Amino acid sequence: MPIKDTLAVAAMVGQVTATVALERLGPAPRLDRPGAVPPRAEAITAEWLTRVLCTDAPGAAVTDFRVLGGSDGTSSRRAIEVTYNAAGQAAGLPTRLFSKAAAGLFSRLLLGLTDIAEGEALFYNHARPALTVRSPRAFHAGFDPRTRRSLVLLEDLSVDGWTFPDPQDNTVTRADAEDMVAQLAAYHGAFWDSPRFHTDLAGLKPARRWQDALDRRAGFRSRTLRGFDRAHEVLPAGMVGRRAELYPAFHRSLDLHDASPQTLLHQDLHLGNWLRDRDGRMGLYDWQCVARGHWALDYSYAMAGALRPEDRREWEEDLLRLYLSLLGEVGVDAPSFDEAWLAYRQQPMHAFAFGLFTLGGSRLEPELQPRDYTLAAIGRIATFLDDHATLDTLSD
Repeated sequence: MPIKDTLAVAAMVGQVTATVALERLGPAPRLDRPGAVPPRAEAITAEWLTRVLCTDAPGAAVTDFRVLGGSDGTSSRRAIEVTYNAAGQAAGLPTRLFSKAAAGLFSRLLLGLTDIAEGEALFYNHARPALTVRSPRAFHAGFDPRTRRSLVLLEDLSVDGWTFPDPQDNTVTRADAEDMVAQLAAYHGAFWDSPRFHTDLAGLKPARRWQDALDRRAGFRSRTLRGFDRAHEVLPAGMVGRRAELYPAFHRSLDLHDASPQTLLHQDLHLGNWLRDRDGRMGLYDWQCVARGHWALDYSYAMAGALRPEDRREWEEDLLRLYLSLLGEVGVDAPSFDEAWLAYRQQPMHAFAFGLFTLGGSRLEPELQPRDYTLAAIGRIATFLDDHATLDTLSD
């Protein structure tokens, strides 16, 4: 890393570390200024909730709320139950919310310093309202560039019968896979080569620049290679000796984004980020890695990371034809099948790197995903790479 970048990152780390310590040990943060972002759900006040939830309901106010159970990982997730005055009740304002915040130091450094949290807020405030997908909507999404705080208030779909299955037990059927493909085509098609990437979505980073931020600020390369070393037990024999090719191939796959129409990317389509609606239909959540770039990054990630290899091999040609057909139905000038098939083979490098990054963390860091699940996902993706000679398609 150039010395200038090293110093800049060190300064930001120092500032964020001091900010998080002050939030934990100092007085309660002030939330009365415009755009104020609470550091965590437990710091929310009724007055702040009134400002962000009741703007369009004259006379409405939050009279009480409770922070319920949750969990901590990449972000801190909490359920919130809200009570309103008569005007708020009459307006039908949401009473059950699901919050995500960059509360802890590791979370703030990973999500804040790499601008991931800023991109998520941009997605919920500007892109999500235009989409017809099975995915939560946000009532508020805030990011503070000074403190790197972020907090998103989402609809709590669990109260309407939606479920968030344990990915280890969430077997994907052929109908599920077709659902997944339809969801991908829906948001890809809505933003395919969109002029909005030059207007209100101009702040959405291209995938290459998004990854460069992780490389510079999160030690992504070394952590990914450490993950590779820890994953030998699940790698196909043909992949074990190709460690040195991993990162060059990953960056060559990112270079291909420049020659492709840009679309909206979720970028983190492992099976743990797929939900089911009340009818059991597949949908997506957790858009914190949102970017723009080549459609096949998302598509390959979903197919390689979620499907059992034997099912993927049997279904993948039909599923790709379905995806291209659905793009055509919404007016997209989709690539030919042969072009799409090559892109599909070349673009799972992002999925592989993400899995390895998750596995390669320090022993002192919180675990981003359960180890058994991460290893299973890496094994499925590595098998895809081996089946499709992905590294060879990206060789010089």
